[in-house]
Amino acid sequence: MTMTQDRTDGLAAPPGGAQPVVLATYGLTKSFGDTLAVDHLDLTVRRGDVFGFLGPNGAGKTTTIRMIVGLIYPTSGYATVIDHQVPRDKIEALRHIGGFVEVPAFYGNMSARRNLRLMGGLNSEVDEQRVAEVLDIVGLSERADSKVGDYSHGMKQRLGIANALINSPELIILDEPTSGLDPQGMKDVRELVRELGKDGTTVFLSSHLLHEVEQVCNRAVIINKGRVVIEGPVSELHPQHSSVKLLTSDQGKARDVVAALAGAQQVTIDEGYLVVEASDGTVREMVAELVAAGVGVDAVIPAREQGLEDFFLGLTQSSDVDAGGAAGVAGGAR
Repeated sequence: MTMTQDRTDGLAAPPGGAQPVVLATYGLTKSFGDTLAVDHLDLTVRRGDVFGFLGPNGAGKTTTIRMIVGLIYPTSGYATVIDHQVPRDKIEALRHIGGFVEVPAFYGNMSARRNLRLMGGLNSEVDEQRVAEVLDIVGLSERADSKVGDYSHGMKQRLGIANALINSPELIILDEPTSGLDPQGMKDVRELVRELGKDGTTVFLSSHLLHEVEQVCNRAVIINKGRVVIEGPVSELHPQHSSVKLLTSDQGKARDVVAALAGAQQVTIDEGYLVVEASDGTVREMVAELVAAGVGVDAVIPAREQGLEDFFLGLTQSSDVDAGGAAGVAGGAR
């Protein structure tokens, strides 16, 4: 499904210099029979955020988005978009939203230009300059007059983003925009989302890919089984203990030295490297102790990315994880 609506500014900045809230959910819940798909979900997206909505497949992400845009009704709770409550004020809320749910839909026998002209015009008059502008933003100017049916999957995803932008909405919602793309297509879409963020566009990006959210988002929430596990700035969504890889002149002796340090929680071997899970302030002490013990230190390599992957999997695969239990694991969580 594709959405295109117009923009209506008028948000007053809240006290304290914080950006105004563009999207929020309050106890948003959806049950399908005995299945609880979304469980009392609370989240807040502020103007200018590129907000990552992260979770494994089946976590309740698309169901949440469908409730936000009024495609399905919540069992309880509600969402607000620019202070318009959904589902009560759905029509007014949708005037501020652009984006797509699951996959963007177009007329395959029409050109990209004609599709944008038609879909944008369903809500308000769209001039040719704006059509050309959004086609240029997503890198489709040279194929603007080609039939969309001849487009690759990646080009259709980019056209979906162009359609989301056509009426200059306050909020862009993208549901798994890199799904099914090859590596180059994924890179192109991520760069596009990153550029939108730099330009101050508020983006709500649903994804099951941790690496994707890390690359393009400034804030994120991780959900599992329809519940918030952790939320905060992306830079803080990582374990308090990080990993480093060590290569030394004597790995056996180095392992003994490192294992004796109070800050080193775990020491393993990976492809000849010592992998040390340690608190952030331990690395300098570790190197000093190795040098004092006569062990030459050839390399110290941050292994934070792998630590994040393990952290994400640990949070989302644990059957007893809950928001309260995870809140103390990372900074910025709430």
